[in-house]
Amino acid sequence: GAKCPHRDLARRKPGDQRKGDLPVEPQRREQVLGHARRFREGAAALGLRLLPSTTPIQPVLAGTEARAVAWSQALFDAGCWVPAIRPPTVPAGSSRLRFTFSAAHSTADVDRLLETLGRLDFAAARGASAPA
Repeated sequence: GAKCPHRDLARRKPGDQRKGDLPVEPQRREQVLGHARRFREGAAALGLRLLPSTTPIQPVLAGTEARAVAWSQALFDAGCWVPAIRPPTVPAGSSRLRFTFSAAHSTADVDRLLETLGRLDFAAARGASAPA
């Protein structure tokens, strides 16, 4: 039968690397998590309603679908691609923006995003309550 590559990966020990594997670059992981932390600190300083996350995906609560779409469009118009996440993906009343960071982003990219958020009218995000 055909060999299952996932089973082979599951049998490997941490640190095992084989020809064709992507290089192990722990600095990239730390870089992307640093971007997420920098964003969270800046977004919190702006008063945005951050949902819990310790990953490169950082959700900001918008509440209504219309607000999430409007914010996403305003960011897009300013040169930042941030998708709106709406029902049925999330419960009604908990629409949000999904900010996703990668190692390809720079600290300057994160700072520009935060500056853009600071210029846009996200007043409704400040103090928005989480859905019941």
